[in-house]
Amino acid sequence: MQNKRLGIGLFLMCSIVIACVPKTQFLKLETELKKTRLASAEKEKKIDDLELDKNKLVQEIKSLRDSYEYSTKIAQQLYDNIQSLSGELKQRKLELDKKKSVIEIQDQVIKLLDDTKKTIESSLKNKIAAQEVEVVSTTDSLKVVLIDKILYDSGSYRINNSGKKLLMTLAKSFKENKNQQILVEGHTDNVPLRASLRTNFPSNWELSAARAAAVVRFFQTEGGLEPQRLSVSGYSYYKPVASNSSEEGRRQNRRIEIILKPQQ
Repeated sequence: MQNKRLGIGLFLMCSIVIACVPKTQFLKLETELKKTRLASAEKEKKIDDLELDKNKLVQEIKSLRDSYEYSTKIAQQLYDNIQSLSGELKQRKLELDKKKSVIEIQDQVIKLLDDTKKTIESSLKNKIAAQEVEVVSTTDSLKVVLIDKILYDSGSYRINNSGKKLLMTLAKSFKENKNQQILVEGHTDNVPLRASLRTNFPSNWELSAARAAAVVRFFQTEGGLEPQRLSVSGYSYYKPVASNSSEEGRRQNRRIEIILKPQQ
């Protein structure tokens, strides 16, 4: 009961206070209060918008940083690739220059060998027609094949007079091209040596080497070729060009091969 009376008293007091404030002032205060509340709401909205903008900026900065790091990584990879390609291109250029140089040298060698072949074929056309001399071209060499009977008498390793004339003709053609190496190979058939030959040559090895050496010695002493260009090999009957079962085959196997190659 007492509380009810107290509440009624407070209500009456508030009514008296409100009633004491002029109505115009009250309306003014109410309007300002609304404006304040509206301004406060607008500020809160601006704060929220700024917070959103800040979050967007933070996200954009992170995205830009990631893009920058990715771009930097790609740029480094591209730089490394460019450096690698540059090195590879330099190496390829060196290889191409080297190949070009080799091709130019080969062209010169082929021309020189071709010139030598033409000279030999012109000088020895009768011997070539009689199949006593054969001239064979390869990629980087020229081979002159001489059957033994046009150089040596039967069973001998000493060069006969007709052989000397033939070798002198060859020496003149070789002399013009000093950048050619000259290898003389001796070959025999598989027939065992006669007793008269075995006193000087135990086997066909020694005979094939001696016949080749006689040609080289002639080229140096009579043909005037530089000894540094000359070399000798003896193959006995181990590199036949025909079967030793026939006289014709054995005739082809008894031969001297003079091989011209470019100086190393």
